[in-house]
Amino acid sequence: MKQLIILTLILSQALSGFSQNLDSVFKNVKYRSIGPYRGGRSNMASGVVNDPLTYYMGTTGGGVWKTVDAGARWDNVSDGYFKTGSVGAVAVSESNPDIVYVGMGEHAPRGVQSSYGDGVYKSYDAGKTWKHMGLEKTMQIARIVIHPKNPDIVLVAAQGAIHGATTDRGIYKSTDGGVTWKKVLYINENTGCSELSMDMHNPMVMYAAMWHNLRLPWKVISGGPGSGLYKSTDGGDTWKEMTKGLPKEMGKMAIAVSRANSEKVYAIIESDWEKELGGLYVSDNAGESWLLVSNDHRLTMRAWYYVEVFADPQDERTVYAMCAGESALRSIDGGKTWETMYGTHGDYHDLWINPNNTKNMIIANDGGAGITFNHGASWSTQANMPTAQFYRINTDNHYPYRIYAGQQDNSSVRIESMALGAQNISERNWTRSAGGESAFLAFDPDDARYVLGGSYLGSIDVLDAYTGGSTKIMAAPIHYVGRDAKDMKYRFRWNAPIIGSKHEPGTYYHAAQLLLRTRDMGVTWEEVSPDLTRNDKAKQGRVGVPYTNEAIGGENYGTLAYVVESPHEKGVIWTGSDDGYVQLTRDGGKTWSNVTPKGLTECLVNVIEVSPHDPATAYIATTQHKFNDHTPAMYKTTNYGKTWTNISEGIPYGAFTRVVREDDVRKGLLYAGTETGVYISWNSGARWQPLQLNLPVSPIRDLKVKENDLIVATSGRAFWILDDLTLLRQYKDVDSKSFTLFKPEDLIYGNWGSAMNGANPTGTDPFTGVNPPNGVVTYYQLTELAGSEELVMEIKDSDGKLVRRLSSKKDDSFQSYPGGPSAAPILPNEKGINRFVWDTQYPTMLGVPTAWIDGNYSGHRAPPGTYNLTLKYGGKEVKSDFKILPSPLYEMDAASYNEQHLFLLAMEATFNDMCTKVNTIFKMRKQIESALKTMGDRDSYANLKKEGKALTEKMRLWDEDMVQRRSVAYDDFLNFPNKFTANYLHLINESNNSIPRVNQSSKDRLEELTKEWNALDARAKSIMETEVPAYTKKLWDAGIGAVWVGGK
Repeated sequence: MKQLIILTLILSQALSGFSQNLDSVFKNVKYRSIGPYRGGRSNMASGVVNDPLTYYMGTTGGGVWKTVDAGARWDNVSDGYFKTGSVGAVAVSESNPDIVYVGMGEHAPRGVQSSYGDGVYKSYDAGKTWKHMGLEKTMQIARIVIHPKNPDIVLVAAQGAIHGATTDRGIYKSTDGGVTWKKVLYINENTGCSELSMDMHNPMVMYAAMWHNLRLPWKVISGGPGSGLYKSTDGGDTWKEMTKGLPKEMGKMAIAVSRANSEKVYAIIESDWEKELGGLYVSDNAGESWLLVSNDHRLTMRAWYYVEVFADPQDERTVYAMCAGESALRSIDGGKTWETMYGTHGDYHDLWINPNNTKNMIIANDGGAGITFNHGASWSTQANMPTAQFYRINTDNHYPYRIYAGQQDNSSVRIESMALGAQNISERNWTRSAGGESAFLAFDPDDARYVLGGSYLGSIDVLDAYTGGSTKIMAAPIHYVGRDAKDMKYRFRWNAPIIGSKHEPGTYYHAAQLLLRTRDMGVTWEEVSPDLTRNDKAKQGRVGVPYTNEAIGGENYGTLAYVVESPHEKGVIWTGSDDGYVQLTRDGGKTWSNVTPKGLTECLVNVIEVSPHDPATAYIATTQHKFNDHTPAMYKTTNYGKTWTNISEGIPYGAFTRVVREDDVRKGLLYAGTETGVYISWNSGARWQPLQLNLPVSPIRDLKVKENDLIVATSGRAFWILDDLTLLRQYKDVDSKSFTLFKPEDLIYGNWGSAMNGANPTGTDPFTGVNPPNGVVTYYQLTELAGSEELVMEIKDSDGKLVRRLSSKKDDSFQSYPGGPSAAPILPNEKGINRFVWDTQYPTMLGVPTAWIDGNYSGHRAPPGTYNLTLKYGGKEVKSDFKILPSPLYEMDAASYNEQHLFLLAMEATFNDMCTKVNTIFKMRKQIESALKTMGDRDSYANLKKEGKALTEKMRLWDEDMVQRRSVAYDDFLNFPNKFTANYLHLINESNNSIPRVNQSSKDRLEELTKEWNALDARAKSIMETEVPAYTKKLWDAGIGAVWVGGK
């Protein structure tokens, strides 16, 4: 109770109070979501009555999502409002669809990958904004029901904490829209409400399923004296247990009253398997008595995870049941027989049926939510949801590097960190990998053809990524499903560690209660340790009680949870167990030492991080959340585990710790992943601060530092990457008040697009993963608002030649017109740390207003080399440098890069010269034409006028040779002949390739165009330098005026 009170008081502080600090300092630093867009688990979904296009989906770590086009696109609507990410219930008011209630904490709680919630949220504007409405300590909410006519009357089924006994469970009711709550049904501290059903014709009548449940690290308790079915006839104020015809042995249950007939009530009951008492019970008299109609095992298998029943709102004999596997179940004869209903994934948890059109439904499953309009014959896609739950990260040294991890409720994944040759990371950039949903993945990072991947209960295989074939290499191929852990030769946990040796290529380790090693890709295995756990046999018995067993590995206890080999020393290996032991060998497994921190009680040692800077220094992240203790607990040793120091200061209760990593460049810079987000420490863990930025609130399962990036594996929002570790490594609090230019990260020359290049990027995309910026990312700190002060950035090459000058001031002389060049980017000049991405391009070329010249005006990209950057502001200068590195994939030498650079640089200068002369002569002509109009028909000006007309005609003909002015809109160039400027720009574009090469054909074409331009240029010079000045003199002498040669 004390811990829950602490959680209530400081969770808000934890997630928002601290974030005002670094989130403000680094407001322009963004994580980017990379996907994959393959849905993760959803426990709850709801449609909106009278709006068949709008639906809500609650995810088990990714918050609430909404679609307004029947699933073509889903958008998260809870980010920025919710303080936890796991959703258990979503309810939309039928009388006012702007009112939406959300209950936090998934209601189908797993032993792995399940998170807690923080009560109820409410929206008054259909999900645009949210307000927290209390019930923080309920932890898991299974259902919310709203009065059909009065949305202020609402009831909450509070299932309660997964891992501990609490009084904050049962049924809560509010009559003022959630402002205040009253507990109206409470059984005991181990029994919560798993389901509520309201009679929509008489909302005073309600039914409830109360579930006695508890999950210990080694056991699932589903059922007990608290379980029962209840009915209320006074709107939930009082309740009466229903018993007639029901079994005494009750586990998890679901209940639903038919909207088509209020007397018909369905219930699925988990009960004693030996007596075959579990199944579908039906009441035809509003719960007065019950009859077992079906004991089909599909209805109650893995009861804690499924057991859901839904009555068709128009047909009292049609009923649905959620269950395991690839299909849900439907009966059209009141539950006597069942047919399968295949959906978009498998393992089903919730169903909303449109009361006005029962062919229209939304189903929630382990892959997200799917919508149907044809009774389940087809469903909307779930391949547009970045809501995957991932476990452990591994990466290879491919370019770009690829990320590997197991996705809960799906296959493992290999995904590229960026998509070369594309704007975004799509399904083309990821594929399945070895093992299954819970896999650790191991491979040679320099050649990841063969990947070792695991699954639960010790399953492991080797995938040949080239052929797609695989080989099973289980150390002892024993069928462990259904066995007690004490009877297993090897006790493997749900996601058993698999690692490759850093010092012995081809050597891999697989961890059970002891450590196994193979040196021949699994042909043979050897034990290289004794049992490295507490090996408490009392916690290795039947894992599912009292009725349904759950012997599939999620509750195997006394197992190794983490293994890491020292990157510094051969033979040094650390292990951490799920029961709180840390063990170390320094001789390749010959001898082991228990180096568990003094006083560390039973807990999950989830990660061990060996410092990349010191072989004797290591960090561990531990958690006791499965004992209902959400205290963060990380420790550090500097002497191989002889002594440890707790380094959790600054991380609040509730943000229990899953992972800690040290930066591989800046010693003492640490990153921590917790149940509520990412934290950072600049002082070896002495103090932590949130580094949440734009990262959504979601449980963090793993972190990895790779090539100046921080990779984040979430449990509900897939993968995210923070590309800006170069900045974090340079940041110091003492510099926060100085004009500072942070050294940019070097850029690899390559071809990809990215929304991260622009100003104020979000780091997200509704359909695809986001690429890293393709440019030099520059961070600079201003001590005050610039106001009228100009901020100037100059970029020069190694020879000191100016490449680009950029400013914080807008170019007032720039003229925008359709088909013309783009304006130069503007440097941001806000107080604090600013972000600007130079796309490495030389200045944009000029154009000819208002002619649409078919082509791209962008300057070419700067070639690989060293560049110097100067920032000028307020009379001060700061300098830095960076490198553009050659692509490791291009078979090009420096001479090839330089040849293209010089070729394009000269052509761009020539094109600018053309445009300048075209624009100048055009303005001159307009001035002469204006002068001619002022002459009128006076005879004294006849010769002067004749000469002027001849000159303007000559200028017009030259202009017509240079530019097609009739092209003023897209595709006009298809209708009117292109002129010289278009031909020249076309050659520039054809020669400006992502792979830097100048073809002979381009050289030949340039020679042809240069001859043409020489003649055209000679005509232009004659007009500008001889003929116009001469005619201007005559105008002046005649007292008419003059033509400015500059064209102004």
